[in-house]
Amino acid sequence: MNIRWHSPDFKNKKEPFKWFHSDHFLSPNVFKRLQAEFPQAGYHQSHREEGDGKYYSTWDLLAIDDGIPVPETWNNLTTAWKAMLKVILSDDYRHYFSTLMERDLSKTRLHVRFTIYHENCWLAPHCDRPDKILTQTLYFPTGSIEGGELLILGSSEPDDIKEAVAPSPNRSVILLPSPNSWHSVRKVTPGSQHARRALLLHYVCPDNL
Repeated sequence: MNIRWHSPDFKNKKEPFKWFHSDHFLSPNVFKRLQAEFPQAGYHQSHREEGDGKYYSTWDLLAIDDGIPVPETWNNLTTAWKAMLKVILSDDYRHYFSTLMERDLSKTRLHVRFTIYHENCWLAPHCDRPDKILTQTLYFPTGSIEGGELLILGSSEPDDIKEAVAPSPNRSVILLPSPNSWHSVRKVTPGSQHARRALLLHYVCPDNL
């Protein structure tokens, strides 16, 4: 399967911090196949509501760890998804975002996971760790979701919402972590007929750099 991104035309947002979004990241035919074959099994629930750090309730499936495909996940992916992840691992993909976002990703290590936010899943306000140089989210829902918006925040206050980005099909969002890049994910409403399904990429700087 020939995977390529579809001249995504990322919009550069500068407030309240620098971030980007595109409403048509993949070509329509590629997106539809990946959407239909989005993995459903093997997820682990991640839940944290106390202690230090960020709080969340999500379901996650690790696909690439430290730039290496995870065998337990890889072996259960369809041909289309294996092709997609090979593209994501390619030097061309990394170079594309390095150039577009003006960030050096050459020495970063890539972590990729599938995520599903079922009803009552959420992510509290936080800034990504400073070792995360760039994060990309690609959305693969099968229908309209009640809740689940990415909330761009002006501060750590959950109601300080500057923009709400719905997890629409084929949408992609890029965040460039910084000390003021506060964001969260609104809780998926109980009874929502569809889940928030996404692929999440983190380009991480190794500890020894």
